[in-house]
Amino acid sequence: MGTGCMNDARGMCLAELAIGIAVAILVLGGLLAVLNLVQSVVGGKQRTIVQQQDVRLGLEVLEQEIRLATAQSVFVATPTTVEFAANLHGRRTNTTATVVPGQSILPVLDGSGWGKGKRVAICKGQICETHRLSTEGQQNQFVLEEPIEGTFPPGASVELNNRVVYYTKGNDTGTLSLMRMVDGGANVLIGELEQIAFEYRDKYGRTAVVPSHVARVRIDIKPRYKWKDDTRSIALRS
Repeated sequence: MGTGCMNDARGMCLAELAIGIAVAILVLGGLLAVLNLVQSVVGGKQRTIVQQQDVRLGLEVLEQEIRLATAQSVFVATPTTVEFAANLHGRRTNTTATVVPGQSILPVLDGSGWGKGKRVAICKGQICETHRLSTEGQQNQFVLEEPIEGTFPPGASVELNNRVVYYTKGNDTGTLSLMRMVDGGANVLIGELEQIAFEYRDKYGRTAVVPSHVARVRIDIKPRYKWKDDTRSIALRS
């Protein structure tokens, strides 16, 4: 054998060994590139699936809660924020005696479990007053922070009056989040969005610029990891 080829104990030429190692490295590099590509594709699909679920669930929550609002309970209606009052959990009771102006103790059928600081709406027909509880609700009464201004008969409706706000918030990543705030506590409802916009229509289908004229809310969102935009058009409770 020529002098340019030195054999190891098994007779393999060192040059052939080097070539084999180089080929193995190339093959391994190709496999790693393919693996990275597969992981990237799978990761992208997983992000898309997760965002699809987040968008669907988030819009279902928004739709259910906006349907509980009325035109009279909408406070803010802008392209980036909608704020309204609604009884999110269906908490309601009734007065058990006549309530007169100046009275701050409200006799009710059952006030247990109503939290301190929560707002309640006392109504007779279409006439309502909203007040905040100064203490935890008790079995047969509420204590209000401010006295009643009107007169309410026995059996007047008393409902929990949650303050609900949906609004957009920018992130450090350059994307947007749809935020949900109930009675002052905020959390991210849907994240990683490129665009969010609210639109409002009155009962005649015209653009509503006054919050109390809103009869329908439309939200358009463009997710970051989902090619299809999502739109919901939601009618308020009449």
